[in-house]
Amino acid sequence: MSQLDTYTMNDGRHIPVFGFGTAELEGEEATQSTVDALEMGYRLVDTSPNYGNEVEVGKGIQSALEKGLSRENLFLTTKVESEDMSQDGVMKSVDESLNRLNLDYIDLLLIHTPDEDEEVNVNTWKGMEAAVHSGKVKSIGVSNFKPKDLSPVLKSATIKPVINQVEYAPGDVDWDTKDYCEKESIIIMAYSPLKKGKINDSVITDLADKYNKSPQQIALRWAIDCHTIPIPRSGNKEHIKDNIAVFDYSLTAEEVETINQLD
Repeated sequence: MSQLDTYTMNDGRHIPVFGFGTAELEGEEATQSTVDALEMGYRLVDTSPNYGNEVEVGKGIQSALEKGLSRENLFLTTKVESEDMSQDGVMKSVDESLNRLNLDYIDLLLIHTPDEDEEVNVNTWKGMEAAVHSGKVKSIGVSNFKPKDLSPVLKSATIKPVINQVEYAPGDVDWDTKDYCEKESIIIMAYSPLKKGKINDSVITDLADKYNKSPQQIALRWAIDCHTIPIPRSGNKEHIKDNIAVFDYSLTAEEVETINQLD
């Protein structure tokens, strides 16, 4: 597996196996970090209206496109926030995001957080499907959805969610959600895969010594070997480079299972 490999989603489209998160990146840091990530081979970039950086991330993307990156080789993910969770609100959110990002379409649109009212989620999903039919969005999914949130959506959906973006790190996995999504052919996208740098379990550090990698790199490789898509965030150029340097080795099935058992 290499950083340019992709998974096939349940709608037949392809998504990179590794991505760059932009939460908490602001201003010039968000722009330059996006440029750095794309220059280092990242092809999936994740943002959100809530992050307040779509304009800056969009500038980083435009810089990469001007330097020769083709739009077809870029995979951009953004989200619909709670204030736009309605059938009509989705298209409003899409248009505003496209304007801020300076792009013609969104590769993957996610509902950022489920509403407590399942009817709101179902109606919002109808808006998500309409966004696909409009041509402004290619694929649609959810974020932070548990099985109880997903089930009503799946019952009424004419287009199935392709991704569920959830918190996923060693010792921090909702296995019920992971198993449910696997059964439904929904890929897990892993945010906060490094626990904000707090990867210090002896199991992880021992494997880091074995493979001559950092604990963070072991955690990211584990996420990949679990068939999820990690999207680590960093504003540090060296960390951005180190995070993607996880494709020259893989963990054994036994090592993956040992990490799975961490609590």
